[in-house]
Amino acid sequence: FQAKFKIGINLEGAVKGKNINSKELFQICEGIYQINQDVQIIILNHPNNFMKTSKIVNQLGLDYVATSYKTDKIQDVAALVKNLNIIITPDTSIVHIASSFDIPIVSIHENNIDSYNQFSPLSSLHRTVFSPHKKGIDGFEVRRVIEFSNELIKEIS
Repeated sequence: FQAKFKIGINLEGAVKGKNINSKELFQICEGIYQINQDVQIIILNHPNNFMKTSKIVNQLGLDYVATSYKTDKIQDVAALVKNLNIIITPDTSIVHIASSFDIPIVSIHENNIDSYNQFSPLSSLHRTVFSPHKKGIDGFEVRRVIEFSNELIKEIS
């Protein structure tokens, strides 16, 4: 994927209720691709969910979306994130990894300002989409994730 603009999407957080579902993933991928056809979207996965994530990606049927290699250790995830141009994630651990490499981030966060202040992205370029709920990310605005992702692509291209 060397010649492509690489966007990583992490589907799940460690906390219950912080997941991007298949429908939302499809909408995000299509929305980004409609504006930027020179992208490769890589779906990160938890080692225990590798087969499930691979099945979701196959069902999307989008040739510009692929499952990442299996990441058994946090170092594997860090190596992957380091080679991305942007990361989209509902998980603060991925936010911290991306921030350590100053990778642009679109984070999806519950509507809890105390939590956000504690775990917010530190990358020089970042945007956050807030869920309408204090716990979990249900109901987050997919269109805002797409909009913010495209803003960041333009800023760093």
